[in-house]
Amino acid sequence: MLKRVLKKETEHIYIIAEIGINHNGDINTALKLIEKAYESGVDAVKFQKRNINKIYNEKTINDPNSAEWNIEYLMKELKNLEFGKEEYDIIYNKCKELKLDLIITPFDIESVDFVLNYNVVAFKNASCNMNNYELLDYISTKNLPVLISTGMWSDEEIKESLIYFKEKKIDYTLLLANSTYPCPYQDLNIQYINKLKKYSNVVGYSGHERGNFIPIAVAALGAKIIEKHITLDRNQDGLDHKASMEPEEWKEMVYNLRLLEKAMGCKKIVNQAEMLAKQSFCLSPYAIRDIDKGEKFNKNMFKLLAPGKGLLQNELKKYFGKIIKLAIKKNECISKSYFEDTILIKNWKIADFKKKWGVKCRFHDFPQYSVLSSPVIEFHCSQKDIYDSVTGIASNTSRLIVHAPELVDRMLVDICSDNEEQVKKSLDILQHTINKTVKLSKNFKGKPKLVVHFGGMCLKECECCNKKKELLKMYKNSVKNFKKLNYDPEEIEILPENLPPKPWYLGGEWNQYGFMEENYMINFCKEFKLKMTYDICHAKLYCNYSKKDIVEYTKKIKNYISHVHISDTEGINGEGVQINEGDTDFLPIFKELEDLDFSWVTEIWAGHINNGKGCYKSMKLLEPFKKYI
Repeated sequence: MLKRVLKKETEHIYIIAEIGINHNGDINTALKLIEKAYESGVDAVKFQKRNINKIYNEKTINDPNSAEWNIEYLMKELKNLEFGKEEYDIIYNKCKELKLDLIITPFDIESVDFVLNYNVVAFKNASCNMNNYELLDYISTKNLPVLISTGMWSDEEIKESLIYFKEKKIDYTLLLANSTYPCPYQDLNIQYINKLKKYSNVVGYSGHERGNFIPIAVAALGAKIIEKHITLDRNQDGLDHKASMEPEEWKEMVYNLRLLEKAMGCKKIVNQAEMLAKQSFCLSPYAIRDIDKGEKFNKNMFKLLAPGKGLLQNELKKYFGKIIKLAIKKNECISKSYFEDTILIKNWKIADFKKKWGVKCRFHDFPQYSVLSSPVIEFHCSQKDIYDSVTGIASNTSRLIVHAPELVDRMLVDICSDNEEQVKKSLDILQHTINKTVKLSKNFKGKPKLVVHFGGMCLKECECCNKKKELLKMYKNSVKNFKKLNYDPEEIEILPENLPPKPWYLGGEWNQYGFMEENYMINFCKEFKLKMTYDICHAKLYCNYSKKDIVEYTKKIKNYISHVHISDTEGINGEGVQINEGDTDFLPIFKELEDLDFSWVTEIWAGHINNGKGCYKSMKLLEPFKKYI
């Protein structure tokens, strides 16, 4: 990873936990520090290697008191804390086991040769040796990158050393540093890193200040390598402990740096939560009278009102004077579709798909979509849809599918939760949905299906070490609570849906854990002899997030699939993208599903509005796959 960072091939921030001499001369402490660094999510751990006899003069070594008082203290520390081959063999094997990079700072030429025995990914050159040209000359012959700290030295002195580095073609990377332990905040001068960018292709930061927020700030300024000291207890005696961070601080810092990596984009992209916010809060034109086909659009035809699900104010000017191609009823929201050639739902030409295809809509859209006589029709319900009476919903050609509400009393439906009130409300809305689905099914063909999101989400991302524990707890809760639902499997087919890793709920991004990973889905279905709704978009988002193969994921769960949602994806949170406009390769997925008996609908973002324009487009785009689905 370090090579990729130095070549600018990744946005990854390379994080080094400097153990240095904080092991206090004890190998078990060193191993514990390595483990704590690993648990926090770092890329590398770093130690120091020096031969005191090659660095300090003989008189100082033999009589430290003859030098300044700080040297006396320093010599005592360094003599007692030096590790040899036996300890470094153990350290190397531990790093190899944990797949951590090992970096060792050599302070003398003899130590350079020693360090090379341990497959280090780079040399770290201490600030005190920035202009130790003899040492750097020798290091440069070893064909490894050199990370050089710049503490102790002025801008002029750094520039002098740069001339030498370039003459000798040293593969250097500069790290901003202040060699004070701990360093006062007013002396950090972190914006100097912008100057270092002119001197070094990649820049980093080696920090000795208190706390863990400065590295975040420096990374935001462009540092791609972050180094800080780690200790088990900052109150210990020793040279570096006071300027070090304890394990919990490390976890927090690494977590925040990883979030920062994601936040460092330079494009202005409107995400799906913002699209919903735009609809909720922006204004669109609503007809103040019936408008006939053929009229020219003008400002006297409408009032600007929310929700803004049609034209927006910045778009109005370019539509004034245009011919309206579809009649608009009073109080209807005026959208782009009224100015375009629109294929009415009754005129759709649907291909001869192999499986039981359908459309997804709301109860109030049913009169429009019922003319299709689709093999299935899926109604996405709100809480109000479930509690209110519904009339005129019937078909002798379509099988009924109901998508249960995902919100109840402004809370997420979640039977995985520890919140008793949330679980109680979730079970109540689910039970009402079951009852309503069974009742409505009397007006449809065959046994109904109920698509359910059972929850398992958190607003805050769980730490890596807690994910398995949290997932197990969620699973146990979901099993316990599902048993409280009353239904007859002969009357209704309940289909838990696989969910995406970063779902959009309540206007923002959440983190999903339950009902996402394939074994979770399989085990839950086995527990209750259920089938599932397979959302291809959600599965692809999960596979993108977890670096899994979507076809392999599909193979594992295919025997549990009864219903499928189809849409394209973008990245790890782009849901409901139009077919062929995202990153999903549908052909191998559909081939894997070819031998199954299932129903399906497309689930394009807002595909049901504007006379189902997005839905119909997706159906046409899926025609090349009709022999599979």
